[in-house]
Amino acid sequence: MRTPTAALLHLTLTTLLVSLSVSTAAASPAVAEVPAAGACAGTSGVSVVVDLTDLGGEIVVGCAAGDPTTGRQALLDAGFVATDASSGLICAINSAPDPCPATFDGSYWAYWSAQPGADWTAYAVGADSSDPAPGTFEGWRYNDGSAAPGVLPAALEAAAPTAATTPTLAAAAPVADDADSDSGPSTATITGLGVAALLLVAAVGVVIARRRRLAASTSGETGETGD
Repeated sequence: MRTPTAALLHLTLTTLLVSLSVSTAAASPAVAEVPAAGACAGTSGVSVVVDLTDLGGEIVVGCAAGDPTTGRQALLDAGFVATDASSGLICAINSAPDPCPATFDGSYWAYWSAQPGADWTAYAVGADSSDPAPGTFEGWRYNDGSAAPGVLPAALEAAAPTAATTPTLAAAAPVADDADSDSGPSTATITGLGVAALLLVAAVGVVIARRRRLAASTSGETGETGD
């Protein structure tokens, strides 16, 4: 039968092992894969900008590698999804707006182009008829056609990787000074480990002391019996 002291020692050891396991898990930060997206490097392809800000979204930039044959192909090669209206014109990009307007309400996906370092210029042809050259920029923005995409090609060029750089998957950096982050063991975890260690030492001391008293008592009883 397990004595109370042995049970306490077993519980303390279990607590310490669990605490160590938790601290080990907390010390390994979660790694998230973030796709390296953005403008094309140099003349490696056509950079495509889709401005969703008028629809409550963000500005998204993709790269259509190589030499796409049309503006539509550049849009698709850059990772975007186009939805056509019954007229054949693009009425939604990445499901925005959703659903496509049944009637014209004044806004549409205005189509723009730009040379490196230049401003946006509204296209005079549709995306199925244009032929963007590598190194140029394609722009889309859902409004009445009066405002170009909200980022200039010069800014995209500055942020684009160099021709010698190959985009890779980057690991998300752990958030500093955040008690809920997984960048390392928290103060509470370290405190728990200290308490568990003290309990373990105390339990071992109790076991040793009891054994010594038991040994002394047994020796004394043996001496009395001999007299």
